[in-house]
Amino acid sequence: MNNPRVPARLLVREALPGIAEALGKLDGWLLRHGAHWLVTRHEGVITVGRVGADPAQVLEDRGTWPDPATDGSASYCSPLPGGALAISGQEAVTVHEPDGTVRWEHNHRMWTESPDASAACTPDPTGCVLLATMAGPLGEDGLSRGDICRALDLTTGEVLAEHVLPSFSAMYSFQHFPDARPEALLTASMGQDGTQCLLVTYTAARLDVRAAGTAEEPYVGLGTDGALVSQDVGGGYLCRTQDGTDDVIVEAGEVLPEEWVFVGYTPGFVDEKRILVVAAEEPWAEKGTHLLLDAHTLRPLAELDYPHASGISAVPLGDGTWLTHRGETVLRWALG
Repeated sequence: MNNPRVPARLLVREALPGIAEALGKLDGWLLRHGAHWLVTRHEGVITVGRVGADPAQVLEDRGTWPDPATDGSASYCSPLPGGALAISGQEAVTVHEPDGTVRWEHNHRMWTESPDASAACTPDPTGCVLLATMAGPLGEDGLSRGDICRALDLTTGEVLAEHVLPSFSAMYSFQHFPDARPEALLTASMGQDGTQCLLVTYTAARLDVRAAGTAEEPYVGLGTDGALVSQDVGGGYLCRTQDGTDDVIVEAGEVLPEEWVFVGYTPGFVDEKRILVVAAEEPWAEKGTHLLLDAHTLRPLAELDYPHASGISAVPLGDGTWLTHRGETVLRWALG
């Protein structure tokens, strides 16, 4: 690639066992209430760490909880106000206090027709309720009418509102926008049936759900101005979507060497002007080239030059810095 090379400057590193596996999971990196979080699982313990606002830190603080999924079943975690943790599993969503005690548990039907489906949860951007996806009830014919999203009172677990989603038996994930918008982004990946990207808002005891523009990929980075940058599952293209503007689509073949693709799971905004993505010769590559793209045109600006070979994981933080990992160590970088 004939792009300028700019040095990446290491700011700080911190050991975090489980991070290598975490960044391949739907809840490994989360954006909640303006902060970035890393969620790892290691030796039966869930660790949830808030990335420091100070670029001289990796994690500002961290909490730990016993991992209830000892049988290997999938779960999805989300930090809550006050240091609590919500865990969505196959049959229930549970809120755990900082000391590990259970505040409440809300049971729901399993996806018996699709074992690959998985739930997700998040506090809404106001911090008033917990949004949680789950399998919906069956009709008289025994068929699902669709998955559902419920708004649950964070204190009691009471169901405050419910909405039938346009997705079925999906793998779900939630993210907040970095600028305190009232909606949360919900991605619903349905395998060969594609992905729904939805904006979920809780207001006046009701849930509103609408499409997030034309975004239709599970890997999405969120900008402060409401922009979304999504990456094709196969790495064949990137798409920038924003209300009121035309979509910008860049095919891998337009900006990468022949047969190269976009890899990794976390495309996103380094700052308001630049997006960070990773490219490699094949989707299953273990090493990649990290690219800075123009945040509006998606055209390459530069390649990042690290002091050692870089993997395919890069988590942009929106403040001009980003995270990578080397083994079980997290590294925070800035432009040199």
